[in-house]
Amino acid sequence: MNSFPTRHENSLLADTMLRYHEADLFLFIEDKKMPYIYEELIRRLVNLEIGKIYSLESKKNVLEMFEKWKSSKKELNKCFFIVDKDFDHFRNKIIPNHPNLIELEKYTIENYLITKEGAISLLKTKVFEKDKDELEALLDWENWIKLMYEGFKDLFIAYAIAFKFDLGPNTGIKPGKYFKTKSYRIDENMVEKYILDIKKLCVENYIDYEREAEIVNQYYKKHTYYDYDALIKGKYLAFGLLKYLNFKILRVKLDEDLCYPIMVRNISLEPFEFLKNKLIGSQSFNLIS
Repeated sequence: MNSFPTRHENSLLADTMLRYHEADLFLFIEDKKMPYIYEELIRRLVNLEIGKIYSLESKKNVLEMFEKWKSSKKELNKCFFIVDKDFDHFRNKIIPNHPNLIELEKYTIENYLITKEGAISLLKTKVFEKDKDELEALLDWENWIKLMYEGFKDLFIAYAIAFKFDLGPNTGIKPGKYFKTKSYRIDENMVEKYILDIKKLCVENYIDYEREAEIVNQYYKKHTYYDYDALIKGKYLAFGLLKYLNFKILRVKLDEDLCYPIMVRNISLEPFEFLKNKLIGSQSFNLIS
């Protein structure tokens, strides 16, 4: 089944042309749930009018639309195409270097939302009597995020190997599979089972798992830190955060789709310097002071 949205790509470009002189910016993104998130983020970053944000539902569709735009509509310089980082680089799929094509530096846009500031903004919607310091203590962010990073590191290294050699399902697996029932804690047995299954497939396909795991590990090991947010898919961290808030702190269920808009309005903009530079690089936009 074709995952492309209901409109044909030519009609999307035609739609952009119709709106072109009414706005400063048009975005083509992957996730159908994220237009509002990108809209809020861009409005915080730069002073420009957003015409429309088109969700194309996959990285492949965004890249195909980019190529279509580049070959036939290059005069539409207000169009920008944003794709996730994910694992394509392990298959030597390199994103073209172009001012209007933006690859996230973290795995997905959700990785930018799952921050201490974002989590505290969610707490504030349910906990009214505590000040910021008390909320930070209640959240205990550093210990929770360490639990997530360390708990999912080896799983995502195995995912990367499975993706690279097409060994079966990987990052598309729903995160709930790896959490204990009615708990915010990771189910280590389920993680280990997946890793063992991939190791077995590697043996059957004459792949050196340990060597490949070290290649992946070294890719994310930076000079002064380990880049967990480029390795681990943000949806897993988002799922884990809601489980943590629901079962450990608030004891009430938070809706994921409603949480994202709250977080995007409260997170730091510093990690988005690369995005801002891309957006203002080809046009003379005025930044919000």
